[in-house]
Amino acid sequence: MRELLAKSFEMFRRHPVLWVPCTIAGILMLALGKLEMAEIHWVLNFFATQHSASGVKVPSSDWAHVQNGAVIVVYSLGYLKQFLEVCLFVLALAVTSNLVRSIVEEQGPDVAAALRGVKPRGWEALLFSCKYMLILAVVVAIPIAMSGFSLTSNHFQELHSSRVVFYAYSLVAEGCLAWLLVPDAIQLLRPQDSQSNSAQGRKLGVLVAVTTSMVALGLEYLVGKAEAPLAIHHQWWSWAIAVINTITFNAPQVFLFIALALLAIQGLGTAATRDEDGDRLGDPASHRGLKAFSE
Repeated sequence: MRELLAKSFEMFRRHPVLWVPCTIAGILMLALGKLEMAEIHWVLNFFATQHSASGVKVPSSDWAHVQNGAVIVVYSLGYLKQFLEVCLFVLALAVTSNLVRSIVEEQGPDVAAALRGVKPRGWEALLFSCKYMLILAVVVAIPIAMSGFSLTSNHFQELHSSRVVFYAYSLVAEGCLAWLLVPDAIQLLRPQDSQSNSAQGRKLGVLVAVTTSMVALGLEYLVGKAEAPLAIHHQWWSWAIAVINTITFNAPQVFLFIALALLAIQGLGTAATRDEDGDRLGDPASHRGLKAFSE
């Protein structure tokens, strides 16, 4: 664990290019969030107005219909946004892994080439995103169902709304997500014909995922405290702060992606060079960096 964290931190510190995929995904989601707010406003106006026989727009008289229609569309847009976010960060994970591999192999990191390298595994990445969404839906639905249960006590309702319980449940949920998804994530980052990841790799991946989640929650709390006394009067300043916050909040995610990439690489150098008679992948010198890492 210590060795993995040390190597991950060294790459995290020395190679800013590894921040690029996750940062771009975060900024795209930030822009999509702003667009979603405009879409919600448009949807409410659309359902709240109707056209008279003469073509004049008049307020709708059926407020229940307005609410039902708007809720369906807004929730649908929300689910679509969530799925796009998952897809973007899965793509960022794969691109980061390709960049890590090129650095370990002592090649120059190329973001465009790393992005092109994801294309052959695009279908697998999409399936992984769908699996992530399904598991996330279950994890999110559990506290919602418990809070809405008619027999739930008032004491439980108070605990459910507390910040401590929220953070505790977030860490438990992150651990469950990681335990179920880390093996698939590492396998996605490995060559298609490689062997499955070990149980030790799964445990390390889960520990790193929970640790980075704790750091992310701490950053969120500290940034929220720091922003509380600020008075923002300009839209451009609001956007600048939002972008800075996005980069800050995504820093633990970048570290996690690097660690998962290194876990996926472990053992590949030895496997790639084990056949000295040329029965496997030919010149072992091209895997010098992978072999050095695996040792």
